[in-house]
Amino acid sequence: MTVPRVGIVIPTLQAGRCLENLLPALRSQSMPPCSIVVIDSSSIDDTVALARTAGAIVEVIPRTDFDHGATRNRGAVLAGDVDILVFMAQDALPVNDGFLAQLVRPLVEGTAAAAFARQVPYAQASPPEIFARTYNYPGTPRRRTARDIPRLGVRALFFSDVASAVTRRAFDAAGRFPERTIMNEDMILCSRLLAHGEAVVYQAEAQVYHSHDYTLAQQFRRAFDIGVFFRDQAAELAGVRAGGEGLRFAVRQFGWLLRRGHVFWAMRSIVENGARFFAFKLGHRHHWLPLALKRRLGMHKRHWEMKVARISSVDSSA
Repeated sequence: MTVPRVGIVIPTLQAGRCLENLLPALRSQSMPPCSIVVIDSSSIDDTVALARTAGAIVEVIPRTDFDHGATRNRGAVLAGDVDILVFMAQDALPVNDGFLAQLVRPLVEGTAAAAFARQVPYAQASPPEIFARTYNYPGTPRRRTARDIPRLGVRALFFSDVASAVTRRAFDAAGRFPERTIMNEDMILCSRLLAHGEAVVYQAEAQVYHSHDYTLAQQFRRAFDIGVFFRDQAAELAGVRAGGEGLRFAVRQFGWLLRRGHVFWAMRSIVENGARFFAFKLGHRHHWLPLALKRRLGMHKRHWEMKVARISSVDSSA
């Protein structure tokens, strides 16, 4: 089997504590990367110094210039002449030294153009978060093509760049990540890859530690942004049904928590899932809301600031 040239791209912000573990873990992989690119949004901790000491290619951008898609696209350019691009989040950590080899294996074997890893919750994760990672990232691998969309709906487009790999060829041919989307740039990339006739694999054997315990307010804001995403990216996701996933998740999470004796967490999940449902519906109808309110309701406030800036730019040039 030919050993591919792999480049890793990591957007960062105040990531010093994360990089202390992540960069050595990546360098010690059984299939080490040819390059590691860190694009940092003007951190004021030791992120940049740590990355440079570890031999990463580092580019510092103004915090106001960060864009989920555009920043990763820039990282792909800086990665150089590589066969496979691996995109990671700063707070993900490989479970073992075989992570990278397992992640890119379907791409090397030619069975898929892209793959994403299983996310295992950190030891301190709450019971609802443990369920969420188990539900979204099971132990069984999956391969999807465009033919699976009518059956799976939006689940066919599930893809996470917390730890993912894509061939340079397919990445460029599909148009790379979208720019100026509020979030879920990875879902749109998956949609584009499937539309180009490629296959995408959930590679359960490749594992990273990754989890979040959001507060109720953070969950509300994130769900609002998800609603905005599905409203604004309707053209990219044309023909893909998204209904029913939230309810299915909520029912299964409630039952899972109860069966394990987590009564408090089960009751809390009702409130959290209800808040997420309301926030999603509100975000999906964001065109009715003033920009100032949308900025307060959402998690990605910079998205709305950039919209205001673009509107002001158009008005001043008119």
